[in-house]
Amino acid sequence: MSSDSAIGTDLAQQGQATPVVRLLDSVFGFVLWAVHLLIVYVATAVACQIGLGSQPRRVQSTVVGVLCVVTLAVAGIVVWHAIRRYGQQKQMRDRGFLARIAVGHDAVAALAILWQLMPLLMVPVCR
Repeated sequence: MSSDSAIGTDLAQQGQATPVVRLLDSVFGFVLWAVHLLIVYVATAVACQIGLGSQPRRVQSTVVGVLCVVTLAVAGIVVWHAIRRYGQQKQMRDRGFLARIAVGHDAVAALAILWQLMPLLMVPVCR
């Protein structure tokens, strides 16, 4: 973790972060969702372009398994962020609004990330 992000996290916990940091913290889950979507679809496209469709089923299953693990890891990070913000919003009586918003956004983003498992598991990687 870089020192800049550690400082931003400490400031956010104390409620002294800049408005931009506080607003970006509330959309953390959506940003990870977008990055995850980009990673999964670019990885799938690259795999198909290098010939994954002609590989044995075992290799295709391995690629799908790796993408599923990445999906679960990203969803776990979003849930971890939501749990941290939920604990902080109890401590911040007057500034807890953005923390509550962050928890709600993280819940929606975690569901959206997990929903992306459906096409990974149901649709063949390369058609």
